[in-house]
Amino acid sequence: MNNIGARIRSEREAQKVSRAELARFAGIAATTLSDLELGLSKSTTALHKIAARLGVRPEWIETGKGPKEAVQRGSDTDSDYTDVVGYSQAVGLGAAGAEAVEYAETHSLKFKKTSLRRRGILNRPLAVYYGRGDSMEPTIKDGDAILFDTSDTRVVDGVLYVIQVDGAANPEYYVKRAMVLDAGIYFASDNPSGDHSWKKPKAMDSKKHPITVIGRVHWIGGWAD
Repeated sequence: MNNIGARIRSEREAQKVSRAELARFAGIAATTLSDLELGLSKSTTALHKIAARLGVRPEWIETGKGPKEAVQRGSDTDSDYTDVVGYSQAVGLGAAGAEAVEYAETHSLKFKKTSLRRRGILNRPLAVYYGRGDSMEPTIKDGDAILFDTSDTRVVDGVLYVIQVDGAANPEYYVKRAMVLDAGIYFASDNPSGDHSWKKPKAMDSKKHPITVIGRVHWIGGWAD
């Protein structure tokens, strides 16, 4: 990483930020960012915006010297954390699911910015719901907190998602694991033998009960055994 473009590209890929997303945030064309990363251009007026999105010091991008992170490690302060809205809304892990509530009571949970940055979800639209039921055990247990990114609805095989099952009188929320197969996209329980209605995977494009992806699950919080 001996130049500006290489450092930007390395950090962007480490945080799983797309080139298009970073370019939009910085207010430049994706081709401009591409030229910079490939070494075809050596400077940009958007360096500070690029650094802000990646959570690093612009001086580090420019020179490769000194601390990389914009927030120095040390004693924790309020600026080291970010608030994520937590909803009283439950998401079904089994049983009949959890009915979508439009106006749920809210509260805030604090997450370390460096932790969210490592995961690549700092500054994303995040939310926390709470699990209900047994169909995702042992991955998720009844009452566990579930952090998810509402901007990430691209389905990846094997990943957990908050989904909404439509077609009933009242749409219901669940957390399920995606299965990308030749026959299409399905969602399944980790515990199909539990007492619930998800003993078999369900198709995303079902005509009777189509599934909408609400967001990708990134963190699960619960009691240790």
